[in-house]
Order: sequence, then structure tokens, then C-alpha cells
Amino acid sequence: MALSKERQQEIHETRKEQILLAASKIFDQKGFANTKITDIAEEAEISKGLVYRYFKSKEEILFSLTDNLKHCIDECAAQPTARAGIRLFGMRLLSYPYYEDYIPPFRIFFTAMIRDGVHVDSPEFPVAEDFGRTYFGALFRQGQEQGEFRNGDPEEFGDIYWKYLLGSLALMSPEKEGKTYTPNLDPVLQLFDK
Repeated sequence: MALSKERQQEIHETRKEQILLAASKIFDQKGFANTKITDIAEEAEISKGLVYRYFKSKEEILFSLTDNLKHCIDECAAQPTARAGIRLFGMRLLSYPYYEDYIPPFRIFFTAMIRDGVHVDSPEFPVAEDFGRTYFGALFRQGQEQGEFRNGDPEEFGDIYWKYLLGSLALMSPEKEGKTYTPNLDPVLQLFDK
């Protein structure tokens, strides 16, 4: 009995997500440069050949994770308050191993770029320097309108917070095995409180 096109597509998408989830976990644990397709296949509990059926290279897998970046941004922006969204983003990014079992796509990309030398040309790439001014700036503006944050330039606040997160991320040890870390973001967020 042949599978319908809809069922084939469902299986294809499920398998692809399985590979991406496994890759996210391994990239975060080992770094992009130290990860092999074999590692991803083992984590996904599938054959190496099947990984190559869905992705041509490790780089293609990495860049397929960009949808996860947008999803993360959208989830944080949808929090009940701007402060909650800003805090959630930071907790997801800096907690190790994971905050609420969430594998942070920004950390994976940051590590790939900074520690592993992956070059990204896209101007829309969210680990760009102006990300704080645009993304967090909008959230700080929303928080000012809600009475959560003090007056000031919301884009500047966003830039300061983003650079704080990037600096903290840069200081995280790549040798993480067995270590856990939960950041205390309250002191930095209190700088902006009303």
C-alpha cells in the first residue's frame, strides 16, 4: 500500500525536524566545528546516509535553524509584558544547559560565528550588532508605554541589554560538560526599571 502525498510530506517534515533538533543539541554541546554528521545521526537515532538525504552538509543544517531564531523572537515578544519577554530571551540564551528545556538558537549561531569562524553575509542575520537596537528597542519602548521602564532612548536601552547578553555569552566556557548555569538578569534589568 503506497503512502499518500500528504503522509509522505508529514514523514519528511517530521524526519527533518528530528535532524534539526538533534543538530541543535549537538551544536550547542560540542560547537559547530567539533560536530560531525555522524554525531547528529547518532543523536537523532538515524543513519548518517539518511541525514544526507535531507541535508547536503553540516552548514546547510546550521542555516536551516534560522526559522528557530524567528520563532524564538516571536515567542519572547508575545509575553504578557515587555520585561517578561526581555527576561525570557536572556534566560534562554544564557542558561546552561537549557532554560525550560529550550535549546537557544541564538547561542548556537553566536558560537558558530565567534568560536568556530562560520561567516554569515546576510544583513538580516539576527546576531548582527544592531539587533539590540531594533528588537530589544521595540520591547523597551513597549515597556515604557506600559510603565515598566524609565524614560530614555529605548533603542539605546536595547543596545545596552544586547551587548550585555553578548558579553556574557562570550564569557561562557565552551567546556560545559557537567556544569550548569542560571543567570541572574535582575540586576541588569533593574537599570531600566521605572
